[in-house]
Amino acid sequence: MSSAKITLIGMYNYDNTLFDLLSLPEDIDKQTLVDNILLRSGEFEVLYPDMDFLKYSIGAWSRKWQRTFDRWITALNIEYNPLENYDRQEDWTDNRDVSGTNSETTSGTDSGTTSSTTGGTTGSTTTHNISAYDAGNTYTPRDQDVLSGTDSSSSSGSTSLTRSGSLSGSHSLDDDLTHSGRIHGNIGVTTSQQMLQAELDLGLWNIYEKITDLFLTEFVLPIY
Repeated sequence: MSSAKITLIGMYNYDNTLFDLLSLPEDIDKQTLVDNILLRSGEFEVLYPDMDFLKYSIGAWSRKWQRTFDRWITALNIEYNPLENYDRQEDWTDNRDVSGTNSETTSGTDSGTTSSTTGGTTGSTTTHNISAYDAGNTYTPRDQDVLSGTDSSSSSGSTSLTRSGSLSGSHSLDDDLTHSGRIHGNIGVTTSQQMLQAELDLGLWNIYEKITDLFLTEFVLPIY
């Protein structure tokens, strides 16, 4: 006559708070997982028959595997095209910053000298004639006036002009050019049919089954 086994289902029926300390990521439904654990445990004997210790152990176990569960959820939530095996995305940003200053200065002096001189001689002679009353049209000089002289003048001068000027300016150019590109598709290392089959196989991967496997490994004795 075989001895009675303490099973997980029996302990849960005795105290339905058995899984209260079980901690799971938000994307995993706790009740669905508990139901699957109870169904899979069947008539297997519990490794820790003490109720309080088993409740604490379940909580500690879930905290230990929390990071693994999170990574499984993240991987399963990745969006992708199952028939593509190449997806390259690139972003470029070109920054062009150019600045400078232009400066120009001009200066100069214009100067010159002008001079002129004028000169000449001026003079005149006036002769006074006289005739006797009985000489007819015969005249003899009596006296003459002579006037002579020189004229001269000069002028000089200078002019000067000084000019200066400056021109300055600055310029700057700041450009940000952003480009993005994406190349994706099937590069031929795997056929579309093979990738489709891999996608169907992945669809059979069930996170509740995987977590249940880990749970049963630690809390029950799989002996019929």
